[in-house]
Amino acid sequence: MSAFDYARQVGDVFSLPETCLKIKDLIDNNVSSLDEIAELIALDPALASRILKLANSALYNFPNQVDSLNKALLLLGDTQVYNLVVAYGAAEAFSKTPTQVIDLERFWEMSIHCALIAKQLGLRLGLKQSEPLYLSGLLHNIGELVVVAVKPDIAAICALYQRGTFPWVRQQELLGFSYSDCSVALLKLWKLPDNLIEPLNYLNTPQLKSGNLPVQILHLASRLALLNAAAGQFEFADLVDLPLAQSLGLSRKDLDEARAFASLEGLSILSLLNPKASMIL
Repeated sequence: MSAFDYARQVGDVFSLPETCLKIKDLIDNNVSSLDEIAELIALDPALASRILKLANSALYNFPNQVDSLNKALLLLGDTQVYNLVVAYGAAEAFSKTPTQVIDLERFWEMSIHCALIAKQLGLRLGLKQSEPLYLSGLLHNIGELVVVAVKPDIAAICALYQRGTFPWVRQQELLGFSYSDCSVALLKLWKLPDNLIEPLNYLNTPQLKSGNLPVQILHLASRLALLNAAAGQFEFADLVDLPLAQSLGLSRKDLDEARAFASLEGLSILSLLNPKASMIL
């Protein structure tokens, strides 16, 4: 089966919740009022709670307590709310993923770190539209959860990281595609914007898009996130193409600082998760 076959097989089960789709449509149409979006979000208490917690978190450090959805939406902005809604929907879709197959905590940690590192590197390089990178990074490995649902035995093997064997190479050997390929397939079924999906097509082959900055950044972010989430199982030189980073104007110090930023801010984001880690921001 191809990556699209896997995604289609679970597409009806693992879909964005109806509330999230409606909120996404309101944000996408650019004509809906803040009150309309707040009213729809209020219908989902869990999502409303997450937005208020995010607005009051150390990630933003707003001077006064944010005590209403309207105020939270105003302070966070459409883009951040969009990221949250899609991330919330993705986590809800996969909330019943069996924990005995893969380490879900590590999975979400790597996803969050990739998002934060990609955004940080984008800002460091002056990329004007760095927000799409955040969501691309957050969802870059969602294909792993698809494989867990369809072929849990293979997913369990792929989850056993070993130095000298790159995860994406093992995935290709056992499945005929990588998890990022499966992520692309699922996100297309979810009809997410092309600018979020396109960089994932080259996550493991950035040389095929050498002039595309989002592709290069997301590639580096995914490798640095893997270093953080699988601490001690890989060395920096195993995963990170330092000459590629340097060609973009990024030093080793820049990369280390991005990793440290993700570790620090990732903790504050993870503190917003529910006890079962079924919600991501």
